[in-house]
Amino acid sequence: MSRLGAAGFVVLLTLGGCVTGEQGDESETEAGGGPDAGPGASATTDEAQTSSPVPTTSGDTGEVAGECSVWMQDCPPGAKCVPFDSTGTGVVDGTRCVEIAGSAGKAGDPCTAEGGIVGLDDCDADLLCWLLDADGHGTCTPMCGGTPASPTCGSGLVCDVSTGGLLALCLTSCNPLAPTCPIGQICIPSMAGGFVCDGDVSGDAGFYGDPCEFLNVCDPGLLCAAASNVPGCDAPGCCTEFCDLSLAPSMPDMCSGAPEQECLAFFDQGTAPPGLEDVGLCGIKQ
Repeated sequence: MSRLGAAGFVVLLTLGGCVTGEQGDESETEAGGGPDAGPGASATTDEAQTSSPVPTTSGDTGEVAGECSVWMQDCPPGAKCVPFDSTGTGVVDGTRCVEIAGSAGKAGDPCTAEGGIVGLDDCDADLLCWLLDADGHGTCTPMCGGTPASPTCGSGLVCDVSTGGLLALCLTSCNPLAPTCPIGQICIPSMAGGFVCDGDVSGDAGFYGDPCEFLNVCDPGLLCAAASNVPGCDAPGCCTEFCDLSLAPSMPDMCSGAPEQECLAFFDQGTAPPGLEDVGLCGIKQ
């Protein structure tokens, strides 16, 4: 059974999740890093967490002038530092202070966000309204605590850092071979080294062989892999299947997408987190 480290597979590993942009379509987990950004790569959590000041506005969940750090949470009293998308494209590119809603939701509570990924929501301090649907409804999700070098999350959660460290959320860990993610979410790689549940934004696409540039645009059971691993792929990446290394010897046809593919190890030898040693992806040995 051939082995291939994750560096040969994953096209984009700046994880972040899925939310809904202003156009009403769910936005994708941002691409970045290139083929060498596999699960063993370190997350860029040491980058500065500041943004340009934003104008003060009024309202229950308005903006508050000032730069901020999502790690230090250094906004004025009654406000929280949140990541946001200043361009309306669905990609987080800064941080800002926003007022905490009067009747703020707790972790796991349903929530409503105004205008997509802009941080204007009805979640409490240290929480962000995440996994938004087309109507702006989502779930209050904890932002990571601690520091970029030593992040913290509650039990069963993984600090998933993306977009150059601007977005740091505590997401549920998962195993792509036996995913337990809620409906509407998929199990994708995390820069923390394992896998996390995040939003499935594949829509009507995301089938085997479909072109992809983001981790969460392939259907459940599939992942965006470098083009060299998917026959006929004419994009930077295409969707391919997860596979079980422990079953591969007895199931040579496990990879059903193309006869040229075989089940190859997702992690470099000896680097897989406990319980994920058998995770593989269908690819072509380079």
